[in-house]
Amino acid sequence: DREVVLTAVQQNGEALRHASAELQADREVVLTAVKQDGEALRFASEELRADREFVLAAVQQQRTRGREPSSSGRHLSFQGGQYHLGARDSFPGALRYSSQHLFGDRDFLLPLFQTLSDKGVGKAFKLASAAMRADKGVVLAAVEKNGLALEHASEELRAAREFVLAVVQRSGMSLQHAPQELRADRE
Repeated sequence: DREVVLTAVQQNGEALRHASAELQADREVVLTAVKQDGEALRFASEELRADREFVLAAVQQQRTRGREPSSSGRHLSFQGGQYHLGARDSFPGALRYSSQHLFGDRDFLLPLFQTLSDKGVGKAFKLASAAMRADKGVVLAAVEKNGLALEHASEELRAAREFVLAVVQRSGMSLQHAPQELRADRE
């Protein structure tokens, strides 16, 4: 019963695990669960976990409620089709279980960076696909929120003098991840 499941997930987002497959694919039910507990996204249908607009809305709902956990520096990895992260981190729970392909989608990453904290942006950019880590616009957006994100940019971009100059103009902290030859360049 949809009403029963909605009531349950309002109280405990983890209750989504016991919902039918049909209700795990219901946008309103899953958003309600994610608002209560971002990690409830792991019980959503694969279709919803791969939906750019839905995952962005879930992250926004989670942050609006102030549920972005504090940082603990725990390791983030992708295994078995899911991101795995310690229980306390600056990466919203809703992203932990989103589809990996979203991290190769420019139209997902750019608005995501605007939503996340600086530490969250650093973690999201680290997970970005190689193509996104070589995309000047994506790298600049990441660096604007977290200067240390340059560390995960493509080697080609990090070696490009003009690009690195543009990056360090946005964030001086980026300099530590520029190649030594650029840091030693007197020009």
